[in-house]
Amino acid sequence: MFREERQEMRQNIRDLLPVECFRRGTLWIGGQWCCATDGGAFAVTSPIDGQHLMVASRAQAVDADRAVRAADAVAASWASDSGKRTGLLLRIAQEIRKHAQELGTIETLDSGRPISETTTDSVQHAAELFGYYAGLADKLHGSTVPMGNDATALVEREPFGVIGAISAWNYPLLNAATKIAPIIACGNTIVLKPAEQSPLVTLLLGALMQQAGLPDGVVNIITGFGAEAGAPLVTHPMVSKISFTGSMLTGRRVAAAAGEALKGVILELGGKSPLIVFDDADLPRAASAAVFSTFKNAGQTCTSCARVLVARPLMDQFARLCGSIAAELRIGDPFDPETQVGPLISAEQLTRVRRLTADVDAWHACQKHYRPVEGGHFFPPMIVTKHALDSDFARQEIFGPVMALRPFDTDEEAWQLANDTEYGLAASVWTSSLRRAERARRSLVSGIVWINCAHTLSNGTPIGGHKASGLGIEHGVEAAEQYMKVKTSVIMSGGWHSPFSTRSASP
Repeated sequence: MFREERQEMRQNIRDLLPVECFRRGTLWIGGQWCCATDGGAFAVTSPIDGQHLMVASRAQAVDADRAVRAADAVAASWASDSGKRTGLLLRIAQEIRKHAQELGTIETLDSGRPISETTTDSVQHAAELFGYYAGLADKLHGSTVPMGNDATALVEREPFGVIGAISAWNYPLLNAATKIAPIIACGNTIVLKPAEQSPLVTLLLGALMQQAGLPDGVVNIITGFGAEAGAPLVTHPMVSKISFTGSMLTGRRVAAAAGEALKGVILELGGKSPLIVFDDADLPRAASAAVFSTFKNAGQTCTSCARVLVARPLMDQFARLCGSIAAELRIGDPFDPETQVGPLISAEQLTRVRRLTADVDAWHACQKHYRPVEGGHFFPPMIVTKHALDSDFARQEIFGPVMALRPFDTDEEAWQLANDTEYGLAASVWTSSLRRAERARRSLVSGIVWINCAHTLSNGTPIGGHKASGLGIEHGVEAAEQYMKVKTSVIMSGGWHSPFSTRSASP
């Protein structure tokens, strides 16, 4: 139905992205668009129909080095004026809002997210992130510590310098904003490598930041693959800290490489998050939350609570409720304004979801409005009613539109099942009991615990995983604090005397 619109968008992609990306290359280094040093490139295709979008430059270690040196060259001047940073971040937020349609269109083409989300919530959230950190840029003060004996300690916060950032493919615009906004607000410069599966909206964001007046070299973007461009960024001696969003396996490699260089890391590594429904829950609301959390962005959401634990007496009723809600979901072309669930990001991800769900007892819950696009990476939303607790399906993050239902008999069993995973990113609990809600907060090993809600966050809400879900915090003041190092200076106004002997030496 929307084939003509997609084709027109592909033909007009040169009008959506900076023309220099096509003429000179997709590496944005020192305020200039350029190609990889060796001329390497790779094709970017759309997950909607598998069709070609554009050719992107394939950065190598030498290109990562060029970008780092460009960022380092302006690091001192950028760090020196927090007032200037505030105004620039606000102007970037304005540019994002002004170009909402272009940003949303590129993101939908590139990632397959529904256009109804990318041109509205996604753009708004990204703009608000820049606005939030604009407000913090000149307020990240240090402190003083009285020490007695005529001494005072001054505790100052200083930028690290160059930060290396690697973002994920599932929410490309928001992921880029989550990295860039706090990093530059704190006076750092950045080299960002977006995921190779969906790099295009980040390129447009770079152009908009330049239009807003961001000095050349403060933000640099290199397109390419992890082993060729991301790994050299992690180990580069001029990069002071790494911020990574992606899989647990890759996150461990990033942490190990950064550890060898004794540099800090911030890792957001996904989850296997539970949604717990007790026998006193508001079932219609809980079922609606479970369907939304599971199938939002085709299940490609780190905080998806798709592991649904239900009090045994309610199991059949709750499964029917979820099935009836999911049956009304519209799956298909994300350029259709009514589409709620689009494709998976790639053929590789589609194959992985099929493999993990090959041996489970399940049904496809959304056949009524399932309209996949030919050549696209679509997987019909699935509800699983039986699976082995020791299977790959139960233990691994699926990152697809798959809900797994499992009953429990006691509160203790619910907490045990919820925590029985190496992840610990998010959890959603549904109960009318304040006592249970309080118990949930204490018992769940999770960075986020939602009580009678799901995916309810703000720019000021810190997000961080426990266990294998990551290290450090994104969003909020806490995220900004991690992009500044602490320096303590002790000043003594009186005379200082050594604890050792002060007897004068003979002339």
